[in-house]
Amino acid sequence: MFATNSLAGAQPFNDWFTPDTTQRHPLGLTTHATDPYWGGGTFVYFKSGAAILKGSAVVLDEAFTGALLPNAVTQGFGFGIAMAPVPSGSYGWIQVTGRAVYAVTGTSVAADGVIAINAAGILGPTATGKQVINIRHRIPQTGTVSFTNTLTTNGSSAIVVAGGYDGAFLGLTLSGTGVPASTVVAKLSPDGRTMYMGSAVGTVDKLATATGTVTVTGTYTGFGSGIISYPTCMQIVA
Repeated sequence: MFATNSLAGAQPFNDWFTPDTTQRHPLGLTTHATDPYWGGGTFVYFKSGAAILKGSAVVLDEAFTGALLPNAVTQGFGFGIAMAPVPSGSYGWIQVTGRAVYAVTGTSVAADGVIAINAAGILGPTATGKQVINIRHRIPQTGTVSFTNTLTTNGSSAIVVAGGYDGAFLGLTLSGTGVPASTVVAKLSPDGRTMYMGSAVGTVDKLATATGTVTVTGTYTGFGSGIISYPTCMQIVA
């Protein structure tokens, strides 16, 4: 993914970049980027004031400090989606337009179904006064993506997708021959081909149980994906 405006040396947006405590841009900087698989989008640079997970709904204050979107009714806040896990005190990006992957919980919501705030920073099924707008929810938790011609090596956490891992993201659940149970994408390599298996994002601790070239399935469990355009919370006016 690369910036499409004149910004030089932007802190990356990608899942393979690890946010850190070095501020690299002015807070609130807004830039556009595009990716061959995910398409174009708009991103805002912020400092985290909380422990933010990949796909969290994040609300900013006047200093562009991010917090998890509260699980509350009729608040009317605008928010963005965290591109990567951002520890408190670190810097990173939220996405405000384009195709996003966001954390969800509860019963899976079908494509074009209404979604709402279900927990702090997490979306899910509709709830009175908690609906979010300006998101077209398209891929539910049951959504899948296939990675064909994927090489697994017995005893290794790395799996290599010959044609590239487009469609993968941190936290995507993986299954297939040689892939242990309860495995997620814990890390992605900048080479665009290598995924690392683990029990959680950032924890590379799962080892392949076989060597071979197989098809690996990624399932969106715990996540949804859709088109966002400066999403906001419902606000009911009496």
